[in-house]
Amino acid sequence: MAPHLSRPVGRPPKSGIQVKIVDLHYQAKSWSRPRRVVAKIEWHRGELFPRIGSVVNSSRLPASKVIKIYNGRGDAENRIKEGKNTLRWDKTSCQRFEANQARLTMGVLAYNLLHMIRQFYVWGEEVKRSIDWLIKRLIKVGARVSYHARRWYVLIASAFPLAHHYRAVLAWGP
Repeated sequence: MAPHLSRPVGRPPKSGIQVKIVDLHYQAKSWSRPRRVVAKIEWHRGELFPRIGSVVNSSRLPASKVIKIYNGRGDAENRIKEGKNTLRWDKTSCQRFEANQARLTMGVLAYNLLHMIRQFYVWGEEVKRSIDWLIKRLIKVGARVSYHARRWYVLIASAFPLAHHYRAVLAWGP
């Protein structure tokens, strides 16, 4: 791996991250045979040492595809963790199976709704907002809901800084 750790020559891209994917074989002392290791080496602007991530696998896929698959897997695990920590999916304290199933089903439905809001309506921001951020900033907000002439109205304070998100989600005008 040492020959691949030299800093890349040339100007870094606009993102400031230079990525190098390395495919090699390695055998630890406890292993009976060498195994395939795919490493992703990232050089970030302003950092002295590279960030290195490696995956030991037996796949015959190209190295870049292996990295893409494992990054997607890590993202899926982050979404599960987000659901457990924010919406308490793991709280199954009822003694009846049906009650726990209903609680988990409602949690998954709430997560899907919040994820849809995050994916389609929270745009123009550099950071991908967490479900916890959405709940604290958009759901737990003081508002008055009224019904008049076959229409529902959600009235929020005119000084509310995130009102544009409400307009986008509820399809209001600008």
